[in-house]
Amino acid sequence: MQKSQVVTHGGLTLDVSQIKSFHIDGYIPRERGHILRVELKSRYEYLWNPGSKEYEKLLINDFIEHPYSDYETAVAYRDEWQEIWVDCLQENN
Repeated sequence: MQKSQVVTHGGLTLDVSQIKSFHIDGYIPRERGHILRVELKSRYEYLWNPGSKEYEKLLINDFIEHPYSDYETAVAYRDEWQEIWVDCLQENN
């Protein structure tokens, strides 16, 4: 398990050790503009089911979205976050 490393940059605060990928969702008219989407590593949660009186394993796939007004800004922040991510991965190896 990697050591947690929390970083704040460009209006987002993320635990870099939990990042799975970055990508940009295109412009959606009348919506939120260009979206930087950060996918986090999958994890499992165990929930108590009172009906069956057993714990159930639930797969969680979280993501974070941050809107930007234009594509170029979204790309710039994605590239900066990727640099931060790579630096943190190299420090942990």
